[in-house]
Amino acid sequence: MVIPTHSLPLLTPVSTEEIANLDIHLPTLKVVSYSGPGDTGGVATSLEPIVKRLGTKVHWFSVEQNGSSSSDEANGTAHLPSIGTGFEFYSTKIPKRIVDGHLRTSLRYLWPMLHGMVQNAVFDVEDWKAYRQLCARVASESQSVLSQSFPTLCWLHDYQLALCAPLIALELGTIVCQFWHVPFPEADVMAAQPIARELVEALLYNRVLGFHTAEYAHNFLETVEKLLPSAQVDHMRLIVNYAGRNTKVTVMPLGIDVAKWHRLTKLSRPMAEALAVKHRLANQIILGIDRLDYTKGVLEKLVGLEHYLSSAKEMHRRFHYVQISQPAQSQEAAFNCYTEKVKQKIVEINQKFSLDGWQPIVHFETHLNQKELAAWYQAADVMVVNSVRDGLNLIAKEYVACRQDEQGVLILSDRAGCVAELGQGALLVNPNSKEAFSEALANALSMGVEEKRRRMTSMRHVIGWNQLHDWALGFLRQSLS
Repeated sequence: MVIPTHSLPLLTPVSTEEIANLDIHLPTLKVVSYSGPGDTGGVATSLEPIVKRLGTKVHWFSVEQNGSSSSDEANGTAHLPSIGTGFEFYSTKIPKRIVDGHLRTSLRYLWPMLHGMVQNAVFDVEDWKAYRQLCARVASESQSVLSQSFPTLCWLHDYQLALCAPLIALELGTIVCQFWHVPFPEADVMAAQPIARELVEALLYNRVLGFHTAEYAHNFLETVEKLLPSAQVDHMRLIVNYAGRNTKVTVMPLGIDVAKWHRLTKLSRPMAEALAVKHRLANQIILGIDRLDYTKGVLEKLVGLEHYLSSAKEMHRRFHYVQISQPAQSQEAAFNCYTEKVKQKIVEINQKFSLDGWQPIVHFETHLNQKELAAWYQAADVMVVNSVRDGLNLIAKEYVACRQDEQGVLILSDRAGCVAELGQGALLVNPNSKEAFSEALANALSMGVEEKRRRMTSMRHVIGWNQLHDWALGFLRQSLS
């Protein structure tokens, strides 16, 4: 049974003002993720109001990213200093051999496969064994800290720990839920994988399994039906019954902290006004902010820009394309090769279209803080997000949040997860079509003030309706219901 993806329901958001009135008893929450909470935004920020209002204690478990012992005997959990009242962070020590094998599986196999780029996926049996071992150790360590709650809610995150749920669920009095932050591929792609049944069965140990988009949820349900004939799949209610257990599938696009980005917008306005002068930029600024990852469509974007420059010679010297590149998530050969291709293409385009000292592309290889990002968002007339495949993409939402002037144009790949929310206001493109990109760029650079306002206003309404704190609260509420 196929259900149109637009008919799958989104989670009803709950404002932080409602938290105190909700009938939720949650003394302790265990969060389990491959990496820690990070410095800004994300899951930790989304939990802060819940910690404050409900007095919840959060135990956060992650894998020690550096300094894991090379000895196979290394184990145990290092207790890190608390960051913020109500949070305790634990870093699980795992032998380097296992960490390295797990990392290779994650980056060489799971990452491209889950993004539907199976031609880049390399499966290794020994590395998959290391992946299993890491999941087992993290699951075990997450149970080593006593909880003040009964039952205990354990919230797993993302694809790196896809096999943890069965091991944690064995503990009596534990409820396991998981959020899948990356895409979930079509059923035919997943079913063809050697690990497909093991992975899907593991995910069905979760009481609630969350996805960013209706498409990913639909793909998961179709995969379950294809791989597990005995499973009962209710497409209307988004429930899977398998081996006597029910798993609720929910569609929950991650939001952003809009109020925070509004504050950053005001703080960074003088910086934004000075950027064009500081970097000697032309009248109109096109902006791309991307990690140099082959799923982000940076190379494809540059090919589209080259096509536009060839067909719109009257626009030469009237704009600059600013590419702010962040390092790839790994030094794996596939990522390094892609990075070099991007850099070579930028040099090639600048040499080809250079005119009287003007070059179309200004390239910065740097990591910006949020205030600097807010400045660039305000300075840019056009923001380009051209992902070949993306779980969600928060860059697009941040750009919209910072456009309090209700100007600016968002060019958005129709393969980005956030297209379901921002598609009504953005200019949508096929990320692999240089003609589509060129046409969208011409439209964006010539768009009138009123059309910009209409499009931007519609997108700002959406991100205001679905904010970061609503996401965490809504997910936990479903898991406890």
